Amino acid sequence: MHYIYCYATNDGDMHMLELTIFDSLITEAKEVVGKLSDKRMASNATKYTMESAGMGALSVFMMQDPSFLSHQTRLARGTSTHNFRSLFGCKDIPTPNQIRNLLDGAHASELEPLYHNGLEVLKKHGGLQKFKYLQDSYLIALDGTGFHSSETIHCCNCTIKIRKDKFGNNKTEYSHSMLAAAIVSPEIKEAIALVPEFITPQDGHDKQDCENAAIKRWLAKHSKNYGHLNPTILGDDLLSRQPICEAILKEKYHFILTCKPDSHITLYEYMAGITVNKAKFNVKKKSGKKYSYQYKYMAQLPLKDCKDALLVNWFEITEIEEKTGKAVYKNSFITDHEINQDNIQQLAMAARSRWRIENENNNTLKTKGYHFEHNYGHGKENLSMIFASLAVVAFLYHTVMNIVDLVYIKAKEVQGTRINFFNVIKAIAANLVFKSWNSLMLFLTAPPDPFSIGEF
Repeated sequence: MHYIYCYATNDGDMHMLELTIFDSLITEAKEVVGKLSDKRMASNATKYTMESAGMGALSVFMMQDPSFLSHQTRLARGTSTHNFRSLFGCKDIPTPNQIRNLLDGAHASELEPLYHNGLEVLKKHGGLQKFKYLQDSYLIALDGTGFHSSETIHCCNCTIKIRKDKFGNNKTEYSHSMLAAAIVSPEIKEAIALVPEFITPQDGHDKQDCENAAIKRWLAKHSKNYGHLNPTILGDDLLSRQPICEAILKEKYHFILTCKPDSHITLYEYMAGITVNKAKFNVKKKSGKKYSYQYKYMAQLPLKDCKDALLVNWFEITEIEEKTGKAVYKNSFITDHEINQDNIQQLAMAARSRWRIENENNNTLKTKGYHFEHNYGHGKENLSMIFASLAVVAFLYHTVMNIVDLVYIKAKEVQGTRINFFNVIKAIAANLVFKSWNSLMLFLTAPPDPFSIGEF
């Protein structure tokens, strides 16, 4: 027996709710995945569309299900009406193997409009403005992360490494990784996922791809997409080299990058013996503990030892717990932003927010239900990257909802934890059919009395 949940208005009418933010994102997603490359012969492309395959895969990550098969079974329960049709807008859901076969020949770059749609929705509903920081600049953190590693499972787009085991024998490792990008802020916990750049063999290049090359590609590809954000790029010590800094400045972006002494010998030798500027601030954190923040900074230092060395501004942060006098954090950075007594604290907070891409973006994808490193199917060409992209898109959609959709926010609050929220969604979607995502969220917020549920 299956049920359909209809939302009752004050006048007692039972009807389908108007499409809300969540439903509009799903509608836009359908349009994008429906245009994915289809390598089937025209005579074979009859039963299942690329739209059904793409939404079938996206639905797994939207519902945070570790099992492709059990997810499909639950979502397609029903007769002419089921949750795959009402929540994801498709008549039929292909089997997991059919989805894998159909999506393997598509390209991850074809999914890029999904990220732009998510960002546009956030902007439209006033959520993006909250992330603005540093003189009308948005902070974009870049960070490499892996999502597949195996000695047996591989495809033509894997990175290949030969490693020695403990016995000295050669072992071949096949892996996938990508350059993740996200808008972050020191004042907001969430990270807004942007289009990633996959680290994969490039046409016309003999050398294997690497994170540095992926960074340069990302900067060149997305200047039109993100230039209006007046971005400040945040990154680890790997990025604070002159070629990367010049690539950032070429796109008229700014940067704040980690700068370690052992990897920037010229810069630190230049500072030796020179009196640096200092500043100090005292802060009482929510925990009740008091900390002092000591800053050192200096302008116009050469990034490397050559005539055309890029001149950068340098600063160092030391965080000290006042009660114990212990330094609990110390790091140094370079930036092209002007640096002075008035803005050093703001620059430092921006620099430290880089960690949000690891904590709120990459780690969330791997440990908070998106199963980013789980092998849903590797494929022979692009499937692994397609699934990785859809996982990031699902995370983006959930994040957008968590910032701008009050019904979604309330539904999560009622369920208590993220894990419980998605577990409840999976459980009730196995037995109730909902007209829309909004009706599902309303059900979680305040489950209806028996008169609001009709058997069909």
